[in-house]
Amino acid sequence: AAITFGAAMRVGVQTAHVTKGAAQRIVARILPTMAAVLIGNTQLVPSVDLTSLRAVQFSVPAVSASVPTDAELARLTQGYARIEYLLKNWDEVTTVCNGIVSEQEGRQVVRTEGGVRCNKSPLRVQDYMGFKSTLDPLFRADKLLTRAQPLVPDDKQDDFISVIDSWSEKAQMASTMAYTSSWGEANPNGSKENIEILLDEAKKEVVQTKAILRQAIDILGLPPAPEYTEKAR
Repeated sequence: AAITFGAAMRVGVQTAHVTKGAAQRIVARILPTMAAVLIGNTQLVPSVDLTSLRAVQFSVPAVSASVPTDAELARLTQGYARIEYLLKNWDEVTTVCNGIVSEQEGRQVVRTEGGVRCNKSPLRVQDYMGFKSTLDPLFRADKLLTRAQPLVPDDKQDDFISVIDSWSEKAQMASTMAYTSSWGEANPNGSKENIEILLDEAKKEVVQTKAILRQAIDILGLPPAPEYTEKAR
């Protein structure tokens, strides 16, 4: 089946505030992955034509002049603590048993383990990446990082700009892969294995996102947040 640029954008890229370059890299990653799922091949397609990107208009958010407060900057370390929790408890967080958390997630694969009904819930990843609620610590973290740029020493400016761009790309990629995974069985030639494969890809992106956020926190010299637990939600 043909995979269009529009189809790739609809799996989540259209919601991101990312640079044109970051968006191109996201689409270059997601198109081969979607194609691999549809043809039942777990190896990613080696190349993709990006010429269709030329007609696409990308919106780059305006830079805010206001420097973030300490409370706002604390969102970065709080978000980092949440990502640490997600990675340490990956299987637990991405599996919901004895209940369905949303109508959309209810369409995902249902599996039985030891007589307990469980739903693999990849969209839970988005809860920790700032894509579900305005109250999430990492909601629009790219804009927060941009506003924090005046706080960065001159000799770290180039590194920090690179961090902002990398964060936009990797955070969106993790969210997009999680979304794609949630439909891994519903798509043509879909299967439970596809959900696991794509969810594993999402995890790899989350690991890289965590490293990028750690760089930003170190450059800004922010104090660590308390360890996050589900009870702290």
